[in-house]
Amino acid sequence: MKPTVEAYTVALPWYEREDFSRLLELAEDRGEFSPSYDDWHRSAVAVMNAWLARGKALQIVTVRPEPFVRWLADRDLPNTAPNRLRFVEELALGKHESPAYAALKTSADTREIGRAAQERGS
Repeated sequence: MKPTVEAYTVALPWYEREDFSRLLELAEDRGEFSPSYDDWHRSAVAVMNAWLARGKALQIVTVRPEPFVRWLADRDLPNTAPNRLRFVEELALGKHESPAYAALKTSADTREIGRAAQERGS
């Protein structure tokens, strides 16, 4: 089997501070979510650093409330961790055709990786 970028890339969800409380409110499994953005962010950076240390490339995918809720409704899915992961993986693979999803995919990647690298160095 020939190596592919996908085999070495991990798609990770990213939540912006301004969206976090809304996404938490919408989650059916909110008890499993970090209670605050700062707690979530600290954990997310640790996960990113662990994957980077393993030599994985990261694709950071920003989850925005409105497009995510539309995606769930289109598929009649509950807002749970497995479905958030599915949404992020589909965005990372470019499976969303609408302009809203395309804008999400292109807005997230390098900006967040840059932030994580800065925090990793501090």
